[in-house]
Amino acid sequence: MARVNYNLLDRYLFTASIRRDGFSAFGQENPHAIFPAVAFAWQLSEESFFNVDQINSLKLRLSWGANGNRDIGRYSAMAQLSSRHYYDGQTHIGTYANTLSNPGLRWEKTESFNVGLDIGLFETRVDLTLDAYDMSTSDLLMRRRLPLLTGFSSVMTNLGQLDNRGFEATLRTVNVSTQSVNW
Repeated sequence: MARVNYNLLDRYLFTASIRRDGFSAFGQENPHAIFPAVAFAWQLSEESFFNVDQINSLKLRLSWGANGNRDIGRYSAMAQLSSRHYYDGQTHIGTYANTLSNPGLRWEKTESFNVGLDIGLFETRVDLTLDAYDMSTSDLLMRRRLPLLTGFSSVMTNLGQLDNRGFEATLRTVNVSTQSVNW
């Protein structure tokens, strides 16, 4: 993992990171994945042209990044064996494959783009945060059902995509601030 932060004149903030991760649950073809991210913030309230008495902080934020999900059992991409006792006049133990392998199984990835605005009003008595986001998750990890004539009920696979878009707003206020009461 590597991360770089840069602050220019307390106005322009840059962040970049990259992470390489590996997990034994994934197939021999794709056990590792790389997840990059970048972000930029502009403190508009620190600019010389900004002079609004009621607004004491104003920041615009942009970010993009990718993240991974590995929420499956260990060695899920590999064929697994089970054993069974059987009797034909003598007791025997048989071994059989009870799951299919998937050497191409790979990380589920979520890519996200965010735009945000932070506003501090009236000497930080009112803080407003606005965020818009667009997230796309691909290569969803799931068990795919198989026809029973294959001899297996399912196989762990990457299947489908999920998109999520939205808007979030957070409002924080300090209504009363005295030595004995904080609300």
